This record gives sequence, structure tokens and C-alpha cells, in this order.
Amino acid sequence: MKNWRMLILGVALAANTAIAAPQVVDKVAAVVNNGVVLESDVDGMMHSVKAQAQQAGQQLPDDRTLRHQIVERLVMDNIILQMGKQMNVQISDQQLDQAIGNIAAQNRMSLDQMRSRLAYDGVNYNAYREQIRKEMQIAEVRNNEVRRRVTILPQEVDTLAKQVSAQNTQGTELNISHILLPLPENPTQQQVDDQENLAKQLMGELNSGADFGKLAVTYSADPQALQGGNMGWGKIEELPTLFAQALSTAKKGDIVGPIRSGVGFHILKVNDLRGEKQNISVTEVHARHILLKPSPIMTDDQARQKLTQIANDIKSGKTSFAAAAKQFSDDPGSANQGGDLGWSSPEIFDPAFRDALLRLHKGETSQPVHSSFGWHLIQLLDTRQVDKTDAAQKERAYRLLFNRKFAEEAQTWMQEQRASAYVKILDANAQ
Repeated sequence: MKNWRMLILGVALAANTAIAAPQVVDKVAAVVNNGVVLESDVDGMMHSVKAQAQQAGQQLPDDRTLRHQIVERLVMDNIILQMGKQMNVQISDQQLDQAIGNIAAQNRMSLDQMRSRLAYDGVNYNAYREQIRKEMQIAEVRNNEVRRRVTILPQEVDTLAKQVSAQNTQGTELNISHILLPLPENPTQQQVDDQENLAKQLMGELNSGADFGKLAVTYSADPQALQGGNMGWGKIEELPTLFAQALSTAKKGDIVGPIRSGVGFHILKVNDLRGEKQNISVTEVHARHILLKPSPIMTDDQARQKLTQIANDIKSGKTSFAAAAKQFSDDPGSANQGGDLGWSSPEIFDPAFRDALLRLHKGETSQPVHSSFGWHLIQLLDTRQVDKTDAAQKERAYRLLFNRKFAEEAQTWMQEQRASAYVKILDANAQ
């Protein structure tokens, strides 16, 4: 559900990654199509997860259960990386540098401070860069594949926008944790019954005070399982429909479930809630302008001088702004309307034009202003406050629908890739 930046941030917060662990290259933990997952990878992530859990005060299951979860995570990563190689998905050094810079900024560090922190934790910086590159490749493949499976109809946007508008909980954000007890693609009734019974058993344990994070690490097949199932903050409308319905009246600390979906049984915990302002008001401006563009027969300086003369003629009353615009302006879209640009947000204009416009008072005319288009004479006719709540709700409804459908499709897509791949898990004790 989250983009790759959030995935990478999780790697950064863990501080220790598989690359910090002693490397054992002669043992294979799993065969994945034509590739392998090494025991050194598993050991490294075991070290990372345990270190992160200790820092967070989170309980973990026994090593055997934790190892199973880690192997499954690495198998899935391996499958997606192999797909990325076939699709020639590459992350450039520039993209990588920008991502690492973002990680440092989000952790309130400079790049040098981050390098020092990694060195303190025994992490080789070059190896760390390659780990981040892999995370970005995985996210890129997954996002590209899942996006094409998401279809949103205009009617869906209108319906959700109306629903969101009518809800008292509009804009509510939740911080939730998630346990997924998976089912195969065509489960038998016995498999369904077994997982449902397990879900009810876990609900009983949770309602009796069991640690949600430990149970998530032990049982969940969700990608966030190794983080105790924590999915972070998200708007209720962004969640899968089944989740959103179940959480519509939930309060902080509530345990919700089990919820049956096409991929298994779900248990949710509401860690926290927060809301946001509903009405959205923006300032619009009504302006007009005269544009002179430099050309082979008129230099940039000549254009500025001519526009200054036009401004003086308007100020003296020799001509009107509208008449001058019709006669001289090189903007075909507004010249015939006397330079009138209509009502619009200042943000749509060239930055230099926008900044000059925002400095004007109602009825005031600017000095010649230079932008990427040429020289402008700008007059601010009026300003107004406009309620954009309806338009913003439709835009938001589209975004929420996309995020919701993306989350649903991503889980299904990952299960399909796992089911179609050749995977052989090897017993570590037998090697």
C-alpha cells in the first residue's frame, strides 16, 4: 500500500541490514526459480529484525518461526527481482542518490551523519546503497505490474466523493496493525475451517492481552509481518473496502476481526486515530496581461522598452489596457479578450508571473515583468475565496479508490507470483 520511499525508510530505521552480518556464501536456504536465497541473507535479516525489535521493545516468536517468515519474505523479494531483471528495470545512480538523500532527511540527518551512523552500526556504505537499489527495484516492479490491474470508473469516483462528503469521519486517519492468515487460491473446506479456527483463537488471545506484534510476526503472511504487522498511518478510505467497513466505528485500541476476504482471514488492531479539516478554500485571481515576445526583429531589451511605453500610455489615458492588449499582445489566447485571463489559481502561471501578480493590489498594474515567455504587463482586476471542497473531494476520492484497489490487487498479485514460481525451501539443519 505504501510507496517505495516508505519501504526504504523502514530499511533505514532498522539501521542494521543483512549486509551488516557475517557473510556465509556456501549454504542455500531456498531455491527460487533459477536463483537462490542464501543462509547469509537469512542470518543477516534475523539479526536486523531482532535488533529492531529490541529497540522498539517488541516481542518476537521463537527463532524457527521467525526464520520461516524471513525466508518467505526473501523468497518473494527474489521472485520480484528476477522479474525486474527480465523486464530490464534499472535504478540509476541519480535516482539512488536522491532516495538515500530523502532517507537521511526523513531521519533528520545529513548525508555525512547517515554515513557515520551506518559505519557505527558496522554497515558498509556501498553495500547499503545496493540494498536500497534492490528495495527500489522491487517496489518499481510491483507498482508497475499492479497499476495496470487497477481500473477506476467515473461513477465510482462520484459515488465515493458523495459518501466521503456525507461522513462525519471524513479524513479520519488510522494507524493500524494487521495479521493475515492466508488461504491458497482454491482452498478446501478443511483449509478454510482451519484458518478460521486459528483466527478465532488469535482473537481470543488478543482480547486477553496477548502482544499483537508477536502474533503478527509468528502467524501473518502480510508484507509488514516482520514489523509486527504495523501498516502505519493511512486514511480509512484508502483501506480495502472490507477493512474500511469494519473500522468505520472503531476506536483506539480496538481489535477487529476476523474478516474473511479472497486471500484469507484478517485481524486488525487500531493503534491510534486522528482527523483533518474538511472544508477547502483557495484564493483565485482575475487578471489580464499584455505579452511581448522577443524575436529576430525585436530584441529582449527592445521588448521591455516597448512594454514600458505601452504602460505609460495606459497610465496617461492615451489608450486603455484592453485596447493595448488587442493591438500589441503576443498571447493569442487572451489578446482578443483584452488580455483577460479569467479567474484562476495563481499557481498555474509561470513562477515569475505568479510572484509579480501576488504582489499587486486590486486594480494595480505591474512594471514590466520578465518570464520564460517574454515580457508582461500585468493588471490584477480582483481576488476571491472559492470553496473547492467538492472538486477536492473528487480528486481525493480518485486517489483513495486507487490506493484501495492497489492494496487489494497487490496482495493478490504477490500470491499469484509466489504460487507460479518454483520454490524449494531447504532445511538449514540438513545442510
